[in-house]
Amino acid sequence: MMKRSALISTTLFFLLSTFFSKAQVTIEVNTQQEGTAMSQDLIGAFFEDINYGADGGLYAELVQNRSFEYYPVKGYMKLSPLEAWSLVQEGSAKAEMTIENSQSINSTNTNYLKLSIRNVGTGVGIQNSGFNGISVKKGDRYNFSVYIKRDADFDLPVMVSLRNTDGDNIGNAAITSTSNKWTKYELELECTASFKTATLNLVTTGSGTIYFDMVSLFPQNTFKNRENGLRQDLAQAVADLEPKFLRFPGGCVSHGRGLDNAYRWKETLGDVAERNPNWNLWGYHQTYGLGFYEYFVYCEDIGTMPLPVLPVGISCQFRGREIAPINEMQPWIDDAIDLVEFANGDVSTEWGSVRAKLGHPEPFNLSYICLGNEEDDIPEFRVRFMMIADSLRKYCPEIKIIGTSGTDDTGNYYNTLWEFSRENKLDAVDEHYYNDPDWFLNNVNRYDDFDRKGPKVFIGEYASRGDRLYNAIAEAAYLTGVEKNADVIELTCYAPLFSNENNNQWNPDLIRFDNNNVVKTANYYVQQLYSVNAGDTYLTSTITFDEGYVDKTTPYLGKVGVGSWNSQVQYDDLKVTSNGEIVLDENFESGSNNWDVISGAFSPAGGTYTQSSKAEPALSVCKTVVNENNYTLSIRAMKTGGAEGFLIPFGYQDEKNYYWFNISGWGNTQHAIEKISNGEKSVLFTVSGSIQNNVWYKLRIEVKGNTAKCYLNDKLLFDIPAPAGPITASVTEDIETNDLIFKLVNSGAQTISANLKIAGINIDQEVEVTSLSGEASQRNTLENPDLIAPKLSSIHAKNSFEMALPPYSFHVFRINKKQ
Repeated sequence: MMKRSALISTTLFFLLSTFFSKAQVTIEVNTQQEGTAMSQDLIGAFFEDINYGADGGLYAELVQNRSFEYYPVKGYMKLSPLEAWSLVQEGSAKAEMTIENSQSINSTNTNYLKLSIRNVGTGVGIQNSGFNGISVKKGDRYNFSVYIKRDADFDLPVMVSLRNTDGDNIGNAAITSTSNKWTKYELELECTASFKTATLNLVTTGSGTIYFDMVSLFPQNTFKNRENGLRQDLAQAVADLEPKFLRFPGGCVSHGRGLDNAYRWKETLGDVAERNPNWNLWGYHQTYGLGFYEYFVYCEDIGTMPLPVLPVGISCQFRGREIAPINEMQPWIDDAIDLVEFANGDVSTEWGSVRAKLGHPEPFNLSYICLGNEEDDIPEFRVRFMMIADSLRKYCPEIKIIGTSGTDDTGNYYNTLWEFSRENKLDAVDEHYYNDPDWFLNNVNRYDDFDRKGPKVFIGEYASRGDRLYNAIAEAAYLTGVEKNADVIELTCYAPLFSNENNNQWNPDLIRFDNNNVVKTANYYVQQLYSVNAGDTYLTSTITFDEGYVDKTTPYLGKVGVGSWNSQVQYDDLKVTSNGEIVLDENFESGSNNWDVISGAFSPAGGTYTQSSKAEPALSVCKTVVNENNYTLSIRAMKTGGAEGFLIPFGYQDEKNYYWFNISGWGNTQHAIEKISNGEKSVLFTVSGSIQNNVWYKLRIEVKGNTAKCYLNDKLLFDIPAPAGPITASVTEDIETNDLIFKLVNSGAQTISANLKIAGINIDQEVEVTSLSGEASQRNTLENPDLIAPKLSSIHAKNSFEMALPPYSFHVFRINKKQ
């Protein structure tokens, strides 16, 4: 649980709650109703080695490129085998360092560093700068190890030291003698001073030639004090989330850029010096020091369920997809079967014995396996997926199999992959989506009508695009809908988990860090509050706004327009009428002087308005502003070529704020209503459908105040309701504690007075309220990590009581039924 960071007095809270003479919204719940059973594994965590989340992050190794295995990959990275290494030449010392691989310590770790000393001077050696420096603390102890081999002409000690930028030793020890065969040496260093950007130095006054490999430095204070362990503060931050499961190791890292780049879990076991490192499609190298055994142990250490993701013989479609031939699929199938045996098998089994030799004879109790990650729905995927799934069902029937729905929250692949999953009776389907905050606010009810008989939903990657308070509040509102549907939603996890502030490839991220600090975002606290306040059953509540509260102005005032997406189209006979009068009438016979082209290639031709480019999107907006609360827009449209169809902007305020009616999007498979807010696009509603080329269609939008209806050839496609108010709520029951758990979200810009009415029990008790609130644009930073953090207050709860919900706020409190 989070620490108490503030306590607002009951009196102050009462004054805030009674500031309004009348409640603006009423939230009602009857505790005697029969609740809906919820998933007990709803909130989890997802770890992928992105943003230097493992090496240089969660994995506590302080030496970068410890085995000299970095190498450049065209189009991805320019890292070299000597990355983070430099020569130390003191006094008149002269030496050369080169990379060789003719006398390697083993077949998987082939590179090593050769130091050829020409003149010893006062000291000569090598230095590692770590990941943006090595941060050390006074009094802390560090475990150092290295493999060294020397030529016969080298016979003096090697001094190992941590140095500050002035060159002063702040921790040192000595390897007093070396061998002419590869030998592992281990030392302990104790720091005499703290320093944030120290270097590790291996220096000698000897001459001749010496070879180094697997240079390693670990703090002894790792999470749970484990060798080859995890960075204490980062691992604890995840543990404090109290996730019910941990999904790993990816993400795109799982299936990789090519088949050779896929994450093969067997290569991540055993002695770290013998693991086969691999480069990372996010632009850096992975040591695999944090491997599958360490993942499983970490899950056990924090009391969570492991949820591994395995590739299915198909690499990432966005990076040159490769597909394993059918006759080469057996190793991919074996990886799935053997993983179950590694996790759950008796010590007498082949892979159970491997687990036992690593130090864990007890099983890890694996329940789920995710097969694949965001693959397209192509025949090759279906065949390979089912080869692995059928084998798991035959040999490991206790394992639940999770499939994928592709890369987005909608679209043709999304629909067909769900159909495929239902047909094959998968246990769950992994949905991924990254959208702007408005999408989350407009999709709180997304899962209300999902088929309860089909596979469960696993929201395996999701986030609103940003880590400001407004993003976190949007996610908190969305999760009220997730809890409402936790009978069909089995698992959820925000993604990504970590980002190194100095090595970022993806935003937003739940936890940001550098070598010395951890920043928990506002999004982090939303996840934590949901996880530590999980319920067993969901109780239906009703939210009723006061009549005078709802904003009567229409969201659809503004300009109208035409457009397309990667398609060539023609428009004619655009008309806007209001209360029987014509507001706008365009047949394009007189040209297009009344139109502003935003993008694409529009021109009047033959009495039509033609768009001839492949722009995504192409948009042209009429200069006439529609200021009527009630109006009808009608237009004729024909597609002459391209992949998709028509776009009809309406309620156009500027280039960053408007709606559009999307006909035949997603490769001519779906119609949609989309909203562009502050430049970010979100899908509000979708329905399957397509159009034909060279056929004229009639499009119509009917606006009445804050509602709208959209038609295609007089067929109603969308009946858009009035925008919901900014208050969302979830009420659940914790059976063990006998608590009612209330989660209330205000995603609006004004304080709202709420009247809570609770029927079925007598309530008269003081309760503690945990809240997140602030300015919408605020975010936690390295300089101000606690700007947005949970605060505690108290309020007196009765069967009917009022409380103020400040702008952009999230509140959680428990009412005990026994009291």
